[in-house]
Amino acid sequence: MTYTFGNNPGTRRRALPIAKTLMAEAEALTVRGLDVLEEDLPLVRVLAGWWMHVNALAADFVKLVEGGSTIQTVPGYRSMAEHVYKMIWLARAGDDGLKVLSFNTWNKRRLMIEELGESWELLDDVEVGPVPDIDIRALRSVKDDPVEGRLYRLWNQFEQFNKLTASFGHADMYTAYRLMCNYSHPTASTADAYTEASGDGTFAIRVKPKPLGGGDPEILHLPILLMQAGLVVSGKLQGDPFRRGVDKAARDYGIKVADLLPTT
Repeated sequence: MTYTFGNNPGTRRRALPIAKTLMAEAEALTVRGLDVLEEDLPLVRVLAGWWMHVNALAADFVKLVEGGSTIQTVPGYRSMAEHVYKMIWLARAGDDGLKVLSFNTWNKRRLMIEELGESWELLDDVEVGPVPDIDIRALRSVKDDPVEGRLYRLWNQFEQFNKLTASFGHADMYTAYRLMCNYSHPTASTADAYTEASGDGTFAIRVKPKPLGGGDPEILHLPILLMQAGLVVSGKLQGDPFRRGVDKAARDYGIKVADLLPTT
């Protein structure tokens, strides 16, 4: 049977079963162990850690959905999408991506400690640690140089989700990400989800929030995120062990594996 992916009942019926199969296969692979070339260990350590986090968030998402939750699922789903796209970015950026990640982690800590020092009386000195081998901030002046500015441009990509999604040649996921922000931050949307206008100027409180509507796009996209994450890690392992499962999931979901990773 040939399946067609789309916002339709057939795709919605297949979404969660395929997602559960991908999560089970990911767990089985990690139990068996990941066969990694020695030179790829630092990169795969980060990718595998993020992969486990994505699958844990996906498992929580499925439990919430099956329990009748609606907007409560969005913050975790948003984090899952961001992790998957940064996995794709890191796999492509390679060792330079690890340098950016190391610098970004240090820089966030530096900013946090500076802000703490401005508003809190710290009992002990808190050290930010030595500056990483390359202070990427200093590369701003050469950011347009094809070689010398590469790390600065990668840092800029890592910090801005729209730059990550642009590598796919379309803005679909960034638009969805912005919509998810409406239910991840304090907005009128989260307030409205739990209230109903009574028509006389008063309102009623809902115990359960209103459905998100739109045909459950987050459920429809869940298997795609899991396929993308699995492909990224598997491509760095000996024998590409997760690829067969992704190929089958893609066929069953009516999508092309070639469309799961960036075009540029």
